[in-house]
Amino acid sequence: MKQIAYYPGCTLYTKSKNLDLCARETAQILGVELKELETWNCCGAIYSTVQDDLANQVAPIRNLIEAQKISNKLVTLCAACYNVLKRSNHNLFLPENDIYRRRMMNFLDTEYDGKTETVHYLEVLKNDIGFENLKTKVKTNLDGLKVASYYGCLMLRPSDELNFDDPDNPTMMDDMFAALGAEPVEFPFKGECCGGYVLVDKPDVATRCSQTILESIVDAGADCVATTCPLCQYNIDNQQKLMSKQFNLPVFYFTQLLGLALNVDQKILNLDNHYIDPKPLLKQKGLLK
Repeated sequence: MKQIAYYPGCTLYTKSKNLDLCARETAQILGVELKELETWNCCGAIYSTVQDDLANQVAPIRNLIEAQKISNKLVTLCAACYNVLKRSNHNLFLPENDIYRRRMMNFLDTEYDGKTETVHYLEVLKNDIGFENLKTKVKTNLDGLKVASYYGCLMLRPSDELNFDDPDNPTMMDDMFAALGAEPVEFPFKGECCGGYVLVDKPDVATRCSQTILESIVDAGADCVATTCPLCQYNIDNQQKLMSKQFNLPVFYFTQLLGLALNVDQKILNLDNHYIDPKPLLKQKGLLK
C-alpha cells in the first residue's frame, strides 16, 4: 500500500471529523495510506502577506519538514491548510528570499530544501489513483444525483502559487463526481468567496456572500453541494437558517459522497452532522437505506 504523509489540521479533529475520517477510509480502499504526521502543529489558517514575518511562517514549514520522514508529498484536505502550506513553501524558496530562508533554517535548527510537495486529496485521487481506476472501485453508483462542486477561493487563488486547477473554471471535483456516476452541475460562482474570513466581525456580509452562491446553485438545478473547506461548509450549510430565502439544500464534504460511493460505513460518513439533513435526499435517490 502506498504511503503518503498526511496533515489533518485542527478543524478536522473537531468540527469536521467526517471530512477527515471519510478521506482516511476511502484512501485505504483505494490502496493509499494517509500517514498522519507524528507531530504536527496548526498551520496558522491564514497565510501572512506581511514581509519578514518569520513567526507566522515557522508553523507551516515545520509541518513540511516533518513530512519528509514519510514521503516527498504532504496531503491535506482543508482548503485553508492547503493554501497556507503551499504558499509558505513556494515563497520561502523564491530567490529574493534567500536571507529570510537562512534565518528560518537557523531558527528551526535544521536543513530543508523545499522539495516537499503540498497536495490536496483531490489531486491524489486524480494523479496517484486516477479517476478511471476510481470508477472500477465504485460500489454504489451515484447516478441521478446532481452535484454542484463548490471550490471556494482558497484552493484556487493566487493561481500562480497554488496551481491547483483552472482558477476561473475548476473541474477536478466535477470530474471525480462524474467518475462516481453523479451528474456535475455547472454554476458561475464555483470559485467565489463565501465570506468565511469576515464571518465573525461582519456576519451579515458572509451570509449575503453565501446566499448568492446558493442562489446560483439552485438556479442551475443541483440537488446538493459538495465542498472541501470546513468554513465554506459551515457558511453554506449552517448559515442557511439566517438567509432571507429558504433553500433546504444539503451541503456535503466531497469525501462523504466519495465514501458513499465506496460503501463506507455510515458511522464514518456521519450524515447527522449537518444543519440541512442530507438523508432524505439520498433516500429519495435510492442511495441510502
